Amino acid sequence: MLNRFPLLILPGALLVQCAPAVSAGKVSVAVVQKEAEPVIRNRQELNAAVAAWVDKAYNPINFRLTGTLRSNWKEISGESLWGEYARRCTARYIEETGQVSLALEYRDYVRLCAALRHPAFRESLTSAEERALRELQTRTQRIVYPGMSAFDKVVAVHDYLVQITRYDAEAGGDISDLLEKGRGSCEAYSSAMCVMLEIAGVPARVVTGTARGPHAWNMVQLDTGWRHVDVTWDDPVIGDGSKQVLAHTYCGCTDTEMSATHRWNRAAYPACTGAAQHYYRQKGLYFTSVSAYWNAAMRVWRRGEKHFEAYLTTYGSAAQFQKSLQQIVRTDSPRNLSWTGPETPAGPVMMSFGTD
Repeated sequence: MLNRFPLLILPGALLVQCAPAVSAGKVSVAVVQKEAEPVIRNRQELNAAVAAWVDKAYNPINFRLTGTLRSNWKEISGESLWGEYARRCTARYIEETGQVSLALEYRDYVRLCAALRHPAFRESLTSAEERALRELQTRTQRIVYPGMSAFDKVVAVHDYLVQITRYDAEAGGDISDLLEKGRGSCEAYSSAMCVMLEIAGVPARVVTGTARGPHAWNMVQLDTGWRHVDVTWDDPVIGDGSKQVLAHTYCGCTDTEMSATHRWNRAAYPACTGAAQHYYRQKGLYFTSVSAYWNAAMRVWRRGEKHFEAYLTTYGSAAQFQKSLQQIVRTDSPRNLSWTGPETPAGPVMMSFGTD
């Protein structure tokens, strides 16, 4: 008689900052894996197999470990393997054969992306999932146009989600809740971003890690390589909680930039490298002097706009920036001027132009 290890229920990382525990009754319809059970000999083979399984949202996932991998089966079949894609997992292991079976409760974006790639899988979506997918397709088609670069598509989806959604730490992580209520957790933001970019033809992933607590954001693949995008952190609430500000501080960041505030398992994701401050450089909003920043801000103000956002390498501090402005501002400059600067000597500076 085979010696079976006890059944393990492996809960996914609870994104406390952004998503409460999943309530009962939300387990989605599964498509059974039909391919032959693969034999996994090393981590590279496992990673490749997982990518293929997730692409089609296979469930359950069955494979056989061999060699030294068998002694580490709990680690290998643990959250580091499936946490990006599923909220929780039920695992079974047979010691004599090295067989592993994982029954996953996939995050909704995995199932919706699989439905977009594989028409046959779409037939397995629940009615709620199908409604959410159709809504995301309609909304994406409104903001993404032929001829747009991958970068422009990412910015369009980023800005759209910031403008139509408010962050709510108590809200769920489901895309359907975000679409219906206009509020969502970081999981909902990043999941919606992932599906909309799939519709737009831009490869994207959801990153699970920490940033002042458990958190989720995205990686997107641009012409210059992979970059981080955190829509949640670019959707801040200012002052009394009634004012929303569109920011791009975390739109197109490198690993180095992102690691100042975020932590994630780098081995599980592609490296994000290249020139710093991708968004601001691409948009011509990267300045090395206060005077250059100010001149650009005044051009925006004269066009009748109320806000200006750009990256300033010589911000210094709030006191230093204010002193520099006092030497530049003229009598014909806007009144009730205010700004929000970084906590570091260099960074994005968002300026608002008040009225009399």
